[in-house]
Amino acid sequence: MAKSEQDRIIDEWVTKRNKRIGEIRIPQLGEYPPDIHNLYGSILNEWVTTDLIRHYADSVGDRNPLWRNQEYARGTRWGGIVAPPTFTNSILQGGPMNFELEQFRKFNTWTYHPVGNRRELLQMIRPGDRMRAIQRYLGLEEVATTLQKPTRHFVETVRRTLINQREETVAVIDTYNNFILNHPAEDTYGLKRKKYRLTDKEQKAIYRGYDEEERRGADTLFWEDVSIGEEIKLHPIGPLAAFDSAAWCTAESGHAVAFEVEWERIKLNFDFAWLDPEVNAWTCAGVCHLCDDKGHATKFTGGPAVGFPSQLDGLIGRMICNWMGDDGLVKMLNTRTLALPIVGELLYTKGRVVDKSSKDGEYLVDLEVHCDNQDGLGLMSGSATIKLPSRTDFGV
Repeated sequence: MAKSEQDRIIDEWVTKRNKRIGEIRIPQLGEYPPDIHNLYGSILNEWVTTDLIRHYADSVGDRNPLWRNQEYARGTRWGGIVAPPTFTNSILQGGPMNFELEQFRKFNTWTYHPVGNRRELLQMIRPGDRMRAIQRYLGLEEVATTLQKPTRHFVETVRRTLINQREETVAVIDTYNNFILNHPAEDTYGLKRKKYRLTDKEQKAIYRGYDEEERRGADTLFWEDVSIGEEIKLHPIGPLAAFDSAAWCTAESGHAVAFEVEWERIKLNFDFAWLDPEVNAWTCAGVCHLCDDKGHATKFTGGPAVGFPSQLDGLIGRMICNWMGDDGLVKMLNTRTLALPIVGELLYTKGRVVDKSSKDGEYLVDLEVHCDNQDGLGLMSGSATIKLPSRTDFGV
């Protein structure tokens, strides 16, 4: 079958894009002046402070004293406050992307959004660290789609290497971006759904979980005591509120500029902004995270405001740390967004031990992890590898 003109245009774009594989870029500090070739890819917080770590922990509801109480943290193996494993979201923006506007305008329709990260964490991040990054483009790949024809779906991979002031590699982060091209305008990605109203029983379970949160803390979990098949979970979280998303924006390296500085970005890329018909003014399309029926919300969900997938990332990291305790170390966390959470949904974060191994003196545990809503709809899935102490090393 002969390809359509739109398919030909898309194929040419993919070929052109993949000629950039291996290209190196140094992410700029801050969002102003905006860089159209690395939009949503800046370093927003160069310096790590106790305040920033605390703000990040607050934004995922994490009361763990290891992130916020210096006296407590001083008594752990780390000797002081350290950052949670998903804290890299407070340093780097989550969706580095080169907007080739002259090319995008040839597509019938297009949408872009970050869809996941694979983090390899090489050491703890601590207050006083100063971060920079090196970014490498790894290419664009077409993937199967369940969306309405003639949609074509691509995933782009960008690798960022975080380096501290001692020139030590702290983390290697592969970020995955979704490109949805040639998508029928009347369809909503097949994820149209309505807000959920809690039952009294669900409401009580949530607040009971908040008040009785289980956290291992200083009670060491040894590698020998972990069983394959063992299940872990975080108490139910939610319902997700617009204020929760706003709290996330205060700590995550998201898009956080206003007025004239926001206008500098909008006028570079009207295709990715949103003309609000109610007030007849341009605004960031990211308003979909705070308000119903604004920005991209109608496309993503049919109306309800959508949460930030990277906040789910933080809940998964929080669950793992609560389970493994202060002596554990997250070496790798790999997550993918399956569906955007919407305001009003409950968030159920769970995991399971799938393997154990020991290699080169390290005692490792592999986990499957996921976050679902109250109806069992998968919002995020992934895997993690953690390092635990061994009874052999401790002589117990």
